[in-house]
Amino acid sequence: MTITEMNALTIPDVARLEEECFAHPWTEASIEEAYNNPASFFLLARDDDKAVIGYISAYMVRDEAFINNVAVTAAHRREGVARALVDAMLKRVQGNGASFLSLEVRMSNQAAISLYQGAGFEIEGIRKKFYRDPDEDAFIMTKTFDRPHPEDPDGGRWKEGIIL
Repeated sequence: MTITEMNALTIPDVARLEEECFAHPWTEASIEEAYNNPASFFLLARDDDKAVIGYISAYMVRDEAFINNVAVTAAHRREGVARALVDAMLKRVQGNGASFLSLEVRMSNQAAISLYQGAGFEIEGIRKKFYRDPDEDAFIMTKTFDRPHPEDPDGGRWKEGIIL
């Protein structure tokens, strides 16, 4: 498996994953719109035959990053694909100056919750009735990064608005 950047030619592959994985999938047009947004990041997981077997999308505004979707085809679940995608996105947004990466996850999705906790995310709150079909609340999960403050010439660690 390899993790690669998404390109315009792979939008239909991502749309197929959306159809397979979600009750309310993004359309090909909405994926293309997000892909063309400079605040968005898309990474793909490819198998040895170069077929797209998973993807992750996120966006970043200033130093705040948010995961939109993580999807893995059923044939490749429980093989570490989602974890590789999450790890790659963590590196990507942190490298672009994010102070945190956040997401919502169904409260009943124990596999995803365990995945995110294993990657260092913590439950920060609940969004009531976030999901539909079936209606369900979501946990808000966040991974915070320690990073140098851009105004600190000594490279101090930046956390919670204080240079340590």
